[in-house]
Amino acid sequence: MFDLSTPIENLYLVGPARAKLLKNLGIATLEDLLFYFPRAHSDLSKFVNISELKLGETANIKAKILEIKSFRTKVRRLTLTHALVEDNTGSILCVWFNQPFLSKVLKPHEEFIFSGKVTVAKNKLQLQNPVYEQVKAEQIHTSRLVPIYSLTAHLTQKLLRSIIKTYLDKIHLPEHLPSFILKAEKLLFEDAAVKTFHFPKDYSSLQQAQTRLAFDEIFLTQLRVAQYKKSRQEKTGIKMTVPQQLNDKIASLPFTLTLGQKQALQEILSDFQKPYPANRLLEGDVGSGKTIIAALSMYVAAKNGLQIAFLAPTEVLAKQHYDNLKEFFENSGIATALRTSNNKSKPAQVTFGTHALLERAVKFKNLSLIVIDEQHRFGVEQRSLLKQTNTAHLLTMSATPIPRTLALTLYGDLDLSRLKELPTGRQRIITRIVAEENRSKAYEFIAKQITAGRQTFVICPLIEESDKLGVKSATTEFKKLSEEIFPQFKVGLLHGKLKPQDKESVMQKFKDNQINILVSTSVVEVGVDVPNAAVMMIEGAERFGLAQLHQFRGRVGRSTYKSYCFLFSSDPLALENPRLKVMTESNDGFALAEKDLQIRGSGDLYGTKQSGYDFKIATLTNLDLVERSRQYADELLNPDLSLNSYPLLKLKMHSQPMVHLE
Repeated sequence: MFDLSTPIENLYLVGPARAKLLKNLGIATLEDLLFYFPRAHSDLSKFVNISELKLGETANIKAKILEIKSFRTKVRRLTLTHALVEDNTGSILCVWFNQPFLSKVLKPHEEFIFSGKVTVAKNKLQLQNPVYEQVKAEQIHTSRLVPIYSLTAHLTQKLLRSIIKTYLDKIHLPEHLPSFILKAEKLLFEDAAVKTFHFPKDYSSLQQAQTRLAFDEIFLTQLRVAQYKKSRQEKTGIKMTVPQQLNDKIASLPFTLTLGQKQALQEILSDFQKPYPANRLLEGDVGSGKTIIAALSMYVAAKNGLQIAFLAPTEVLAKQHYDNLKEFFENSGIATALRTSNNKSKPAQVTFGTHALLERAVKFKNLSLIVIDEQHRFGVEQRSLLKQTNTAHLLTMSATPIPRTLALTLYGDLDLSRLKELPTGRQRIITRIVAEENRSKAYEFIAKQITAGRQTFVICPLIEESDKLGVKSATTEFKKLSEEIFPQFKVGLLHGKLKPQDKESVMQKFKDNQINILVSTSVVEVGVDVPNAAVMMIEGAERFGLAQLHQFRGRVGRSTYKSYCFLFSSDPLALENPRLKVMTESNDGFALAEKDLQIRGSGDLYGTKQSGYDFKIATLTNLDLVERSRQYADELLNPDLSLNSYPLLKLKMHSQPMVHLE
């Protein structure tokens, strides 16, 4: 009996040397091997007559060997193996380099299948380095849909295919999905799906296998997040009452809350009155007013005599939130503190900082509410710290509109509040793709805006110049703009390698309009608030995703001034780039998020790999499938949170089942 966790080096056909190569691909166990899926399939199911072969094509022929020989070349001392083969329509030479053993493997008069590229030498067509298999044997390298894997140096498709096929033939994966789900979704058993996905009979069976494996990825994710959500609801939270002063506090604001803001606040207050800890995501487009809703929620907790931690992903943003909200709290007699790597203040009733606030060295008396700004920018370790704060209410904010399928998957353990309206007075940001020949006109326009009192952001993809990538760097652009293009204006530079105090100094000067143009990397992507900035200029715009571009654009248009976003690209086809075009057509972050998911997939978009949700097969564009998976998860977990009635499914979720090798 073998366990799926059996180390790869302990497997027959592998051994230490091959195990080292396989580990380069992330294959360390038998499970990794079986679930190392092909990146594509090559259709070698159709045969071509030798007389019909064409130069440059990859062909599949069935032919008998007439003669075969190996010899050394005089010039480069290579070993060549030549086999003359024929079918009913003609003959062709098959040529292999440095494989002298072939003359012992391939015997005259035997019939083989050869698959390879048709080349020419001495005016005659030949097959170069063809893959070969006996007609009598089971074909895994030819005459079928042949799996193509991502490889590493010194590992061949043929060898990896052979190892995977050997173990697929030896194992039987027990079925972990309940029969009612298999039946309702018309799914293959996992054993059949895994084997078929590697070696499908045809495209139809490949599609069936893909459907089953994609379902597994989505369903198991839904089970995990639903189980976490339900187990959290079994914990005892701190109930809060809504203070009478809340209405007065809202009335004292210099603006009126939108309907969406009022609804979101009501949902949060309702959470606070439940017996278990809240876990809510407050999601809203750039500038939709999430921070004031968080502040009012914190105000309620503080008036209940509880402590609150406000976590931002960077020190710059933590300080900005502290500066913006300090007066809001202290006017109501609520003490505040800022704790960063440079400022080790003791926690107050409301404490602002980075994830370092949750470290053991920081002592809270009764931490009962944690507000997290841009949770998806926190790493896995930082998120695990949050899970240790089991009884505190969690309120997460995201200015990155998340597609609904992704929200249900990555953030399925959270209740969702969405702010879709923008506060009154905000104008639509005019967005244009700027061709290189119009750069000087854009500079003239920026100069006019600055003369009129406005400020400008310039975003670059890199800090230092990179010859390989050929993209603008922030330092080079800063030098060019300050010395050549805009010597009459004050130009500042901001990037992640600056010391925290230097970042703060630059941002403060920009906020105070002592800097007219701020050249920056993506460090300004989230949260930086300069209402006077009216122009956003993005260099190398094609290098950023839609969600990121929309975040950059959201740094302007934060007051009543008419604002502009210019997308620069060295790509001559930039005007046809679908991502850039859609930016000019829409200011709706939620619509853009859905489009971004379609264009790029979920992998890099929202840090799904970092989150532990690394989908190999599934794509998160099928909302119906995600919602059905969620319903199945609820159906299983509601009566049986530990899944004790489904032991194989429980094992699949948390480890892996045993498999038998026959």
